[in-house]
Amino acid sequence: MWTYVIAFLKDEDISHAPFLMVRSRKRGGWEMPGGGMEEGETPIGSAGREFLEETGRRLITDGDLSVPYKGGRVFFGITNKNAVQDPIEHEISEVSWFKKLPGDLAYPLEEYEPLIVIGRKLIKKRSG
Repeated sequence: MWTYVIAFLKDEDISHAPFLMVRSRKRGGWEMPGGGMEEGETPIGSAGREFLEETGRRLITDGDLSVPYKGGRVFFGITNKNAVQDPIEHEISEVSWFKKLPGDLAYPLEEYEPLIVIGRKLIKKRSG
């Protein structure tokens, strides 16, 4: 199973908060951080580890802020603007914040747009 993460900037109005994406060296486009689970790892543990490895930031989330998606699980959360460490993932060439999806995505636009909307709604419901 795989996990990936849609994380919004902490301390921003979730309706307009930018989200963090990574540029994949292998696929050549922007995507959400994530990857495969390691032996003995939980889905939420995998999401947090992959996010830290690929972005250098800690993910603030829980199991209720996630949805199943195409054989995996998408976690939604928030994170700080600045990294706590350098990304250690060699497959990532850049990490950046976006207010809207960039044109050069690694996967189809339809994969990201509805999930960003779901994430905003789940986080808003939790904080509201």
